[in-house]
Amino acid sequence: MIKRVLIRAVLLALLLVMVVGFRCLHVFRDRHAGYTLDLNLTVTNAAPGKILAPLRAGFGRVKITPDLSQPDRPVWMAGFSQNRRATAIHDDLWAIAVVVDDGQRRLGLVALDAIGFFHDDVIEVRRQLGRKLELSYTIVCSTHNHSTPDLMGLWGRSPFRTGVDPVYRKKVIDSAAAALSGAVSNLQPARLSIHEIPTNPGGLLTDTRKPEVYDPDIRVLQFIHPTNGSTLGTVVGWANHPETVWSKNTEITADFPGYLRDALENGVSHNGTLLEAGIGGIHVYVNGAVGGLMSTTPGVTVRDPYLEQDFKSPSHEKARALGRQLAARILSQLEASNVVSIAEAPLGIRARTIELPLDNPGFLLAPALGLIDRGHVRWKTMRTEVGLITLGPVSLACIPGEIYPEIVNGGIESPAGGDYPGAPVETPPIRELMPGRVKFILGLANDEIGYIIPRTEWDRTAPYLFNGKKAPYGEINSVGPATAGLIHQTLRELTR
Repeated sequence: MIKRVLIRAVLLALLLVMVVGFRCLHVFRDRHAGYTLDLNLTVTNAAPGKILAPLRAGFGRVKITPDLSQPDRPVWMAGFSQNRRATAIHDDLWAIAVVVDDGQRRLGLVALDAIGFFHDDVIEVRRQLGRKLELSYTIVCSTHNHSTPDLMGLWGRSPFRTGVDPVYRKKVIDSAAAALSGAVSNLQPARLSIHEIPTNPGGLLTDTRKPEVYDPDIRVLQFIHPTNGSTLGTVVGWANHPETVWSKNTEITADFPGYLRDALENGVSHNGTLLEAGIGGIHVYVNGAVGGLMSTTPGVTVRDPYLEQDFKSPSHEKARALGRQLAARILSQLEASNVVSIAEAPLGIRARTIELPLDNPGFLLAPALGLIDRGHVRWKTMRTEVGLITLGPVSLACIPGEIYPEIVNGGIESPAGGDYPGAPVETPPIRELMPGRVKFILGLANDEIGYIIPRTEWDRTAPYLFNGKKAPYGEINSVGPATAGLIHQTLRELTR
């Protein structure tokens, strides 16, 4: 009897190994074999027959709000924990695009109200577009919103069930392509106004992991009609997790980026009274260096600058107050009488596909369990992308995840207890490497690989950093300790 049970156990174990093995052969294939990117498109390398021309810009947007009307197709919300089923739509989610054309190059950028979008999905967007829009380069980035449908697979009904609905995933891919198509259709002459707004993080967000380093300032690209002075749209960059409504929320919402965009376009109203006028146009929010992690936690009190009311507990009103805090700063800057704009802004585009060693047991197991569905170059090796864009006196670094602010602005430490002691690897800071006067970080651009942690701050084994009693949060959602150095090295090469 015992022998028979042992034989059955061995046979079941062999069957399980075979199933997992076949599953691994499927998920660890390179589903976009042959797709690599090594762009070096600069204004000195002009396309034949094209000359530098006055700037043109166009904006487009498509709604990506999920359908909650089908009980048999639950929508699982991303971020925080599993089994968080969406119960209502509080406000809509969007794919919002801007296309910029300098007569030689044409850049497309679409920002999604989403937790993240894998590189495989970005490639699908690009392939759907093909060459019909004549885009020299396309960027797809996510706001990293924690009250949106799971697009990565980690937040389903249980830790062993994916939360991705393939129908919704296709809708987002199609909508991203449609938003870019709409932006191309809306291309028109534009002047560019560039703004960098110093911002104190106090009352807005906090850094939840030592060392305390922020990427606090707001950066804005404003595209203006050259004759009537109206605003066609803006690109707003700031660094913070859109998770203001926090973990118990089950209503779909764009969080503070949605309130910010609405305030810029339509103004701020209360009980039917207009408190501040908007500037019209369509507005793109892009997230920055949010690793570390930057968050408006329940411990942060946010004051609504128009209602003069404080909000501390997580709520939609708190998210609205945060969006209005940003909008108030931006609107006052754009309405200043001394705003200068330019008619020509040459585009430079440099991007490269890179390979990263995958040193995270959870990220290795998740594909085998059917949670994460993205291709791999080979075993324990994944592909992602890094880019550098210049637009006249502006530069934009495309980072494929949540980079720690100290890698961007400086302040990397080598505290006792780190797993890799020694001198910091990711130096000088990325912003020192980037050209131009105003320098944007586009976080979660063309991928979401998780946290990008300085090597000397990497810590999975005791003793822990800063005399901590347990391992710090971050490494569990990171590809590995080599990631930051490889991304920094690639950007350093692109800036040359």
